[in-house]
Amino acid sequence: MKNEESFWKTSCATMLWVICLTGVLAPAGQAQGATDAAKRGAEILSEAASAAGGEKVKKLERLAFTSAGTVHTSMGPTSVEGKVVVAYPDKVRMENTLALGTILSGFDGKSAWVSSAQGTFDLPADLSAELARSIHIIGGFGVYKKSQAGKVEAEFAGEKEVAGQKTWLVEWNGPTGKVKLYFDTATKLLVAAKYRATTMQGVFEEERRWSDFREVDGVKFPFHWMTYRDGALFSDQTVTEVKVNGTVDAGAFAKPQ
Repeated sequence: MKNEESFWKTSCATMLWVICLTGVLAPAGQAQGATDAAKRGAEILSEAASAAGGEKVKKLERLAFTSAGTVHTSMGPTSVEGKVVVAYPDKVRMENTLALGTILSGFDGKSAWVSSAQGTFDLPADLSAELARSIHIIGGFGVYKKSQAGKVEAEFAGEKEVAGQKTWLVEWNGPTGKVKLYFDTATKLLVAAKYRATTMQGVFEEERRWSDFREVDGVKFPFHWMTYRDGALFSDQTVTEVKVNGTVDAGAFAKPQ
């Protein structure tokens, strides 16, 4: 009996040693690592929200701004003027005027549309998600507001350098999948984002960079925007005017009839 008991004790000890050696127990460590990464990610987002305006960000309901710059098309660079209106948490209207005409697009919280000289059309689900993501990363305010409400899923992924700038990388589970958010280690503000973008021109690895932050009615907004697609400069825009919590027509986000 004693020999049998000794055998099982030795066997169990050996099995436990093998399990530890082969890494079968690794999920516990991985779970702890994931928990730490999520905690640090939440801290960075909280710090960013505070740096961007804190209580003013929490009270931000509507945002409107205009911009001017250059966009690089298949026919070469051309000037563009933009108008964007956001109503948090889930509505946006964009108007871009180029030499060839004006393109309107919008998302009412459920569906998206685009309107131009060629007509007005509903957008498929993947393009609707693109507009939903844009609401969150414009100025970073959508993500900040979700963070303040405790409704954001994100994890810290290390320190990275973006255009010579030291940043903290936080990976956020956005409407279109994982989005890499880069926060300046000095100012705490969101200065870049990388994600896979689905557009009417195709699918791209897109990167947006923001700089020249200025305070407008208590919140800090970036006045210089640069967008890269597959590593090449796609657009370079300067914000000309920003309005916080201004009046917005209730039908602004509806598809034109």
